[in-house]
Amino acid sequence: MLLSSLVVGCCLATVTPTVPNPQETQATWPGIRKNYDQLKSYMASKRRIGEAERDELRSLQTSLDQYRQANPTDPRPIAMDIQIASWLDDDTRLDADYAALATLSQNPRVQIAWATHRLGKNEYDQVREIIEAAEIDPEAHPKAMILLARSMMARNRFQDAIDSIDRIPSAAKTDPQVRSDSSRIRGEATRWLGLWGEETQAREAEEAAGNSPIMQLVTSQGPVTILLFEDAAPNTVANFIELSERDFYDGTTFHRVEPNFVVQGGDPNSRPGSPGAPGTGGRSGKIADESNRPNKRYHFAGAVAMAKSPDANSGGRTVPNSGSSQFYVVLEPAENLNAEYTVFGRVIDGMDAIEAMRVGDELLDVKTISRPDKEYVADTLPLAGIPAPGGNPTATPAKTPSPLPPASTAPAPTTPGG
Repeated sequence: MLLSSLVVGCCLATVTPTVPNPQETQATWPGIRKNYDQLKSYMASKRRIGEAERDELRSLQTSLDQYRQANPTDPRPIAMDIQIASWLDDDTRLDADYAALATLSQNPRVQIAWATHRLGKNEYDQVREIIEAAEIDPEAHPKAMILLARSMMARNRFQDAIDSIDRIPSAAKTDPQVRSDSSRIRGEATRWLGLWGEETQAREAEEAAGNSPIMQLVTSQGPVTILLFEDAAPNTVANFIELSERDFYDGTTFHRVEPNFVVQGGDPNSRPGSPGAPGTGGRSGKIADESNRPNKRYHFAGAVAMAKSPDANSGGRTVPNSGSSQFYVVLEPAENLNAEYTVFGRVIDGMDAIEAMRVGDELLDVKTISRPDKEYVADTLPLAGIPAPGGNPTATPAKTPSPLPPASTAPAPTTPGG
């Protein structure tokens, strides 16, 4: 599906689709715009961007570069190239375009569009840097404060998120969307702040004890180090360590990535060439939930948790005790997952690799950095549909373990899969 034109982009008229050839026209603005209009209409008629279209877009960029070199103060080609770079998924060029347009236009809408794009890429630090550097008026542009609050939430900086929302004056909250978003984020940040003291105490105790298992995910995006919550989720931790030390996860891929929500992996069906569908596989057994323990941990940003199977007959709830091998990492605090999903660890280094993860990125290896010297073997439950020793088959197994996205953000289908 083609991306819609950005707020800062050019509003260009639709023409009858013809196969464009940017090289036939000199690098003049009318010629460039004509070629852009034709190419945009041609791609819309095909409903896709294939390799031939990508070549034409790159050729058009060459003309744009020539024009920009001769007309460095004209913002129009920069805005057009932002759309083209988006189509080509060229983040390096897109960032350079936004920076150039922001300098040239001095229009806060440019920084807001830039920060919004970076948010969609899970680049929370860049969102904060763009908004803070722009010194945007919260009353004129309240969305900037909402973006800033989102970036703070992803770093578990809840008071800073509240302070960002509180910078929006009441007069700016007459817009229904601003009022809704600011109220929701402030409410979430306030509730998470209430849990943060308990979480901080738990982390300080872990640091003082120094005996928590620590594992490293070796991924194609870089290493990710996680600390496991053995006291809060002992069997889930045993399950993860057991599978890791059996090389169960080696060569799997991250089969599910929901921007601003979760990165999910651990399915043996995600290996290239596997006959099963990614998102439906697991180990030969299920593990019991540990999300009701009195010392349970919560889905703060960077939390690692077990995916579960959705219950098709319960209106969005999950099948109890349906965790297996699939796990996920939350990119932002996720309230809607706290009740049913077991958090068994947190990322302590390499969150940038998690935020950069895309579908198909590899989990090459899981290494044990340190752990208590004892055997880790999980207590498992029989798979549904497979007879237990001396027993009878149970119901057909539930399909696709995973976490449901929050209704407020609704990034994608289903739940975190296990």
